[in-house]
Amino acid sequence: MTGLTLPAACLCLMTGALLGGLFLFFKLLRGLLYGGRLCAAALDIIFCLVWALTAFLCALVVDKGRLRMFQVVMQVLGAWGTVVALDPFINGVTNIVRRFGGWLGKGLSRPASFLRKRWRIKRADMKAKRDERRKAAQSRKKPGRGKVPGGKGTPRYRKVPVKSKRYALKKKKTKNPLEKLT
Repeated sequence: MTGLTLPAACLCLMTGALLGGLFLFFKLLRGLLYGGRLCAAALDIIFCLVWALTAFLCALVVDKGRLRMFQVVMQVLGAWGTVVALDPFINGVTNIVRRFGGWLGKGLSRPASFLRKRWRIKRADMKAKRDERRKAAQSRKKPGRGKVPGGKGTPRYRKVPVKSKRYALKKKKTKNPLEKLT
């Protein structure tokens, strides 16, 4: 497909329209995600890379890799036409989905707050019952004999062996291996 032919022009116009649709999709995505400047920058970089790849592939198809002016003009016209035609629709869809999301968020937050309140009450009841059981268990214990060494009131510790019993005696190293035998 070399030169300015109708199929080449239609191909460039169609790819431009698809790129315009991609631009509107990214605009819708940014609006639904409440994306700020960072999100807009990331999506714009992705869009520019896709546009460059598409322009390169169209240039390969149209004129063996050489970028032609009519190709660029047709792609820009296709993208511009799509954006102008569908931008109001995309803005309306974004607003409707945002409103529906807000309504849905409010609708789901009421049962969630009700369940959170119930859970807090239940958890407080469980804590109070646990504290009562602990107090009852402590009152059932028999009192110790006081501070008598070795009595019930004193903690039990393991006896630590004396240092001399803890380690085996070291054998003297001899320089002559025959001394061990004698």
